[in-house]
Amino acid sequence: MRQAVRGVMLPRVHRVRKGGKVYRWHRPTRTKLPDDIPEAHPDFIAAWAAAEASAPRPVETAPAGTIAAAVTAMLGSRKVKGYSAVYRHVVRREADEIRAEYGAGPMTGLRENHIRADLDKFAASKANARLKVWRLICGHARTAGTISNNPCAGLQKIPVQTDGFAPWSADDIAKFRTHWPFGSTQRACMELVFWTAARTVDAVAIGPQHIGSDGVLVFRQSKTGGRAYVPWAAPLPLWAQSWAAERDQMLQAIACLSGSLTFLQTSHGRPRSIKGLGNVVSTAAREAGLVERSAHGLRKSRLTMIAEAGGSAHAIMAWGGHKTLAEAQRYTEAAEMRRLVTGAGQGPEQERNAVNRAAVAVNLPKYL
Repeated sequence: MRQAVRGVMLPRVHRVRKGGKVYRWHRPTRTKLPDDIPEAHPDFIAAWAAAEASAPRPVETAPAGTIAAAVTAMLGSRKVKGYSAVYRHVVRREADEIRAEYGAGPMTGLRENHIRADLDKFAASKANARLKVWRLICGHARTAGTISNNPCAGLQKIPVQTDGFAPWSADDIAKFRTHWPFGSTQRACMELVFWTAARTVDAVAIGPQHIGSDGVLVFRQSKTGGRAYVPWAAPLPLWAQSWAAERDQMLQAIACLSGSLTFLQTSHGRPRSIKGLGNVVSTAAREAGLVERSAHGLRKSRLTMIAEAGGSAHAIMAWGGHKTLAEAQRYTEAAEMRRLVTGAGQGPEQERNAVNRAAVAVNLPKYL
């Protein structure tokens, strides 16, 4: 929609009319602009100018034949565009670092020892992520005919054994909540990720539009394409009845940030960035005295809680947005094993059932 205001129209303004009212955003930055004043008003122009100043500047075209040009070509390739939003984010992060440090160098001069020297600067996990991107760059350059040999051909990933991101304990959650009160951005970000078990790439995008008339929050996982189903205003299942107060805490916490499009918008009315959300949670955790706690660890905690509360693998699959049952069963298997050695809340019949479920989970003969 185009709407002239006193004969003047500011460029790069997106205008939408609803119910007789015009809503405006700055198109490049998606910054919300004032709705209740004319575009010629000094306050509107000031808001527009601030958005213009924050807009990213066009990236200069890299000289042909350079590593920077090869990075740009790789990022624009059909292969990379076909990746999930999560993995594209990882690839772009590493590619931007490579371009910034080595972009001016000639692609034809790149050798295995150069890439090895770059990888040697990092710990194993980071080095493996960097190697994947070097392979993408060199593979695309070889296909395009920029280079004749692939300098990554002799490089191998470093074997890494890890359980991934550490889940948060109940004490961790309590400590974080004590340090960060309602009304703080840190508390809002933690509570939303913890309740929804959403990855950061999805948590920054979900909003009121994802809540159905049945009170269930439904959104598609960027990583797997599977749908996640989270009880937002709907009655909780029997195994989660004790979580009602916790859900209320989440709703109270996000009230300070929720906008019309996303639950975790910034103070400028823009969607929060994926990296920004992860940094908010991890930095806030450190300031609360927690070590190595991340946003993804909150996801693992919620899914573990579902299993320990008695939720089935299918319940974990639905809440977590897993595409296969096997992914969700890892949580139920661990929960069954814990119940077997603690006997928490079990009589003889419940213990026999737990043994049978655990036996099925690990493919052992049934107890009965």
